[in-house]
Amino acid sequence: MKNMRVEYAGIQLEHPILAASTGATRDWQQAVKCEESGYAGVVLKSVQEEELMRYNPFPRFRVLHSGIPGFHADTFYSYEQAYHGDLDDYYETVYQAKRRTAIPIIASINCINPETWGEYALACQQAGADAIEIVPSCPSGLLVRDPSHDIHSLTLEALKLCKSKVTIPVIPKMTAQVANPLYTAVCLDEAGADGITMLNRTTGIEIDVETMAPILHGGVAGHGGPWALPAVLRWIIAAYPKVKGSISATGGATTGEEVAKCLLAGASSVQVGAVMYLKGYDYVKVMVNQLEEYMERMGIENLSDIIGKAAENMRSMEEYDRITRYQAVLDPAKCRQCAACGPVCIYDALQYTAEGPQIDPELCDGCGLCASVCRHGAIQMEKK
Repeated sequence: MKNMRVEYAGIQLEHPILAASTGATRDWQQAVKCEESGYAGVVLKSVQEEELMRYNPFPRFRVLHSGIPGFHADTFYSYEQAYHGDLDDYYETVYQAKRRTAIPIIASINCINPETWGEYALACQQAGADAIEIVPSCPSGLLVRDPSHDIHSLTLEALKLCKSKVTIPVIPKMTAQVANPLYTAVCLDEAGADGITMLNRTTGIEIDVETMAPILHGGVAGHGGPWALPAVLRWIIAAYPKVKGSISATGGATTGEEVAKCLLAGASSVQVGAVMYLKGYDYVKVMVNQLEEYMERMGIENLSDIIGKAAENMRSMEEYDRITRYQAVLDPAKCRQCAACGPVCIYDALQYTAEGPQIDPELCDGCGLCASVCRHGAIQMEKK
């Protein structure tokens, strides 16, 4: 067994995969189920001061399938409210979760009044939480729903209020819906954040063309899936060299290798939620095995050694190679004549004939698109 242990916000984890704050972590019974399934820790469902947020509409989940013919995109479209009870109920949930599990339990709070952030944080600490994730970024919460709110400033204020009341780690969960996520991350780090979670889901709309109305409950919903991961990686890889605290990635990781991508960008833990809904709690075992296989293939003994490696290799725009030229080269022995590459060349370098694709090296721009859509490895990019 490879050493997958990592440290996140001062908390030791057996591996980097945490159960994210979702309906699948809504009570202590689900925390127990997460431990039994193999998660390294649990972020409990957020308790919210706003009472309206404690009641779900129905139905509220849909998997959206879309995309260009021959390609596809799947979106987990969901509208889920907060923890079902008040602060006293949540205290009991945190207390029982800690009593009945041996893995780290991270509480999650969302308040709307400045004076209550510290109260909620203190209650979670007294209940035994190992850390507190603060969530002014809740995509359907009042602070984000009202565009007049300055989420950057509100998150900083909430962090300071919580830090003044508790001694356990306080971890702001950021949203991309700020003017500059990197600036917000740096400001939170300088204000004493023990860690940062990047990034909370944003909201979107899906419309039924027959009813001419938004689907499900009739309003906005969170949207996420593997397609969202590049945006998460983009801000983690930018923040990692500039913050002292650790980073937890959330939003789009569904495989062990995607977990590895998050660590390479600079995260020391990865929170997953959609896979619990779509594949069940036990799917984390598959992800851990995939991560171990990646370590074996790459000769990695200690997983923590790869944290931030991609950030170290990140180039600035001024450093991009704009001189070396490439061209697409076809290996006829591997070509299955599936025609997937047929329409993709805007430079007219690739013509699809009865004998299969033909590539004109003089017209080839070297963009790499035809090679990326070939499912059989028949097209490779080579230096000119």
